[in-house]
Amino acid sequence: MTRKRCEEDEHMIAEVRKATTKSTHIYICDCRPALNAQANKAKGKGYEVPEFYENIELSFGNIANIHEIRASSTRLRELVTAPNIEETKWLSNLEATKWLHHVQTVLQEAVKVASIIHNKKSSVVVHCSDGWDRTSQITSLSMLLLDPYYRTLQGFEVLIEKEWISMGHQFQARCCHGTQDITTDYSPIFMQFLDCVWQVMQHSPYVFQFNKYLLTFVAQHLYSCLYGTFLSNNDKERRQSEIRSKTQSIWSHVNSHTTEFLNPLFREKCGVLLPSISMRNIRLWRDNWMAFHPFYRYQTRYLSGSWSWFTCEIRSSRIVMSCRKSKFQPATKIVSMEHHSIAQTSRVS
Repeated sequence: MTRKRCEEDEHMIAEVRKATTKSTHIYICDCRPALNAQANKAKGKGYEVPEFYENIELSFGNIANIHEIRASSTRLRELVTAPNIEETKWLSNLEATKWLHHVQTVLQEAVKVASIIHNKKSSVVVHCSDGWDRTSQITSLSMLLLDPYYRTLQGFEVLIEKEWISMGHQFQARCCHGTQDITTDYSPIFMQFLDCVWQVMQHSPYVFQFNKYLLTFVAQHLYSCLYGTFLSNNDKERRQSEIRSKTQSIWSHVNSHTTEFLNPLFREKCGVLLPSISMRNIRLWRDNWMAFHPFYRYQTRYLSGSWSWFTCEIRSSRIVMSCRKSKFQPATKIVSMEHHSIAQTSRVS
């Protein structure tokens, strides 16, 4: 095994450490499993050797590569679209896809990075093999957990533009845009990121200005090619193809229909999120994975009326609270249904 040094990397890490005023340590998060990193080292790529750097701590995130994620998503898709399946084997078959396990692994690493930055006041360098798949997942999720701005509608748009589109995530290759064949580059990495955001929303539904419908809307149009936001592999290709002048951005639609994507439960005052990532709390994102299942679509239409009622009740309770704060007594007494409405979320969602 080679132990080559890279003076440029050592200098960069030293400069990052100098810029960190509240900590003398730098944490390096290698998103790959340690075994994969060692295999890349045999090919001449490798990873940081702690002996060559001053005051660093290196850890591996054990996040699966694009091939494992592709295989896992294929098994999950086959499971949720199967016409007949034994009810007693649903949970075991779902576990066998390993999709929820992969989602948990990404979330655990993102929470770890956010915890280091928040609690230890230290800088964290995140990387993987190339820097546009697992790296984008961890950096964007950790920012979402640390900064409330990225949990607003506008902030979430900025987050995706900054950490995914501008950083060169290969949407065309990973989504197989423009081809009917599934290539070896296909892998729903961005979809996995949206799944992780949905999991955090289930854990803390009050801290997001946008609702779960925004995630479903983005997930559907990730593959529809109706908007130019997720076309091409990088910014250079978009400029050469004049994507921005020839297509409409998905955010144009979202920003012109904001009421459809706003969360009525949103509370502005909330800081850092460090949720407990237990497998007990990881659930299947049914609105996405079972969106075209006949029974689930019927069930969703049936519950849409309940969601409208739930939204109206929350708004009514807020009007009552606003009247109380302004010492204005309405002519007709309105009974606040806030607690009763919140109790309905498990049946409505």
